[in-house]
This record gives sequence, C-alpha cells and structure tokens, in this order.
Amino acid sequence: MVELDFEKLFKLLMICMKFSLCHPETKINKYWVLTSIMAFGPYTVSFLVVINCISYYLTRDDYFNAFRNGVPIVYYISMMLYFGIFIKKRFHLRNLIECIKRDYSKACAMDKRSKKIVQEYAAKGRIITIFWGYLMVSTVGIFVVKSIFLTIYHSKRNGELRLTSFYEVYYPFNISELRVSNTWVYVPIYFLEVYFTWMTELLFLCSTTLGPMFMLHACGQLELVKIKFKHIFENDYVDENLNKIVQHLQYIYSFVREINECFTFMYELIIKQSVLLLPFTSYAIIQSIKREEITVEFGGVLIQSALTISIPCYYGDWLLQKVTFLNSYYTAISLSYHSQLRNGCTSA
Repeated sequence: MVELDFEKLFKLLMICMKFSLCHPETKINKYWVLTSIMAFGPYTVSFLVVINCISYYLTRDDYFNAFRNGVPIVYYISMMLYFGIFIKKRFHLRNLIECIKRDYSKACAMDKRSKKIVQEYAAKGRIITIFWGYLMVSTVGIFVVKSIFLTIYHSKRNGELRLTSFYEVYYPFNISELRVSNTWVYVPIYFLEVYFTWMTELLFLCSTTLGPMFMLHACGQLELVKIKFKHIFENDYVDENLNKIVQHLQYIYSFVREINECFTFMYELIIKQSVLLLPFTSYAIIQSIKREEITVEFGGVLIQSALTISIPCYYGDWLLQKVTFLNSYYTAISLSYHSQLRNGCTSA
C-alpha cells in the first residue's frame, strides 16, 4: 500500500503548482510579482500573437485557421482565471492540504482496516494526478513529434531545409516566411510556442486534479464513518459513539464546504471552457480531414476537453451519493436508538 505522505504522494501536483507560482505556500511579495511578470510575460505575448493571427485569418475568410487558433485563446483566458482563483483562494487550499496531512497522520495510528481505506483513497487521488500528467506530456509530445516528422519529411521532399512550426500561427513582419528556413528565427518562436503550451498544461493539471483529489479524501473519511456506524452497538457507550460520529461528520462537512468554496466557480469555468473547446477542436479535425491535412494533435485536446468535464462531475456525484447515504443512515440509526430508549423508559 502507499505511504501516507502527502508531499510524496502528490509530488507532481505540488511541483506543477510551484512552477506555475500558485502554490498555497507561495509568498505574495515583490519577488513573486517580478517572477510572475517574467513567467506570464511570454505567455501573454503568445496570446497577443494568436489574437493578431485570428484577425488576419478572419479578414481573409479563412474560418478553418481562425477556429483552429481559437483553441489557445480559450486556454489562455481560462488558465489566467484559474491562476487568479488559486491566488485568491490560497488560504482555503492551504487549510484543505493541512487537513489531509493531519488525517494521514491520524491514519498511521488506526487499525489495519481503517488505515487501508485511507491508503486506497489516497492512491486513487494519486492515480488521477499521474494519469493527467501522462495525458499532459503526451499532448505536448504529439505537437513536438508532428513538427519533427513534418520537418524531416518536407526537407527531404524539397531537397532543402523546411522547418515546421510547433503550432501553425501567422506572424506579422514576414516572420512566418522567415521561420521556414531561418533557424535564428525558427528556434525562439518554437520555444515560445512550447512555453505557452507547457504553461497551459501546468495550470490545467492543477485546476483539474486538485478538486477530485480533495473529493476522494472526503469519500475516504466518509468510509471511516461508515465503519463506526457498524460498530456503534458493540459496547454500552452508544451515546458517546454517536457523538463521535457527529463530530467526524461535522469535520467532513466543513472540509467539503472548503472544497465548494475553492472549486465551485472554477468548475463552472472548466465546463464553459470545455463547451467552447469541443466544437472548436471538432471543427478543426473535420475540416483538416476534408483538406487532407494532419491534425492528430487536436485529438489530444479533444480527449482532454471530454475528460475535463467528466472527471470532476464523476467524483462530485460520488461524494454526494456517500454524503446522502450516510445522512439517511445516521438519521435511521438515531431514530431507532432513541425509540428504543423511550420504549425502555416507558416499560420501566
């Protein structure tokens, strides 16, 4: 089973948050402001380039390329909003992480069955993070592999160096023509496009995996309460056992409220983002097939968009089902127990 060490279990997620400058422990000071300008300056430059690119294609009625370049526009706006939410809600995020660390510490002193439950749900949260990490790397990798493959193919076909960009974007001042054969122009533009994609993926990973990870931990805590219910009548301290269950449930509900505080608005944005990305990427794929062009990279974006909607909804519904079940279960047991007490008092 997994070791209950939060920093080790979710190392990838914490590293991504630190690199994207939105970790809850990040100090907001002058150094952070300067670092943020340096980090998001090139990111914003890429965004402005794409805006100009869309304007260029729309004036020429090239709707295929205009829609295709709408994808990074949607990503940029969404990621900057997520970044702002992470910074604004960093105290809530810190509380959630500290709660998980405390629960992991308590789990080490629990019986084997309870500890195993905490470990299982921690492992499920880690699997989501790792899976999304692989999806992130593979999506970026597709763009890189495609650019390398097409560079080799066109260079051999034309008998001279023909460089293929990471992402097809129109640049002003004759840059689009120069980068095809001039490595001094091609390399910085290539790295700028890679940087834009990586920054997007880092923020995307944080925004999509943090919520499900917290939800799974809450589900694990509800499973512990379920065990307590099964052993509630094993001794004469039923009232004390009920009080402990109530305290544990109140703690879990407080934890869930913190999750809602942090992620309700964020997941509304994620759903709206996916609603825009799905038609954009679908249109780009369909039109590229008609044009007999290779746009396999949009397959990764399409999969990401579909999973972005489904994963939070799935785990949110799972958590809601567990909360509803335990509420009804607790109510039934409490009524039954107090009914027995009243009957006993009446008989006496």
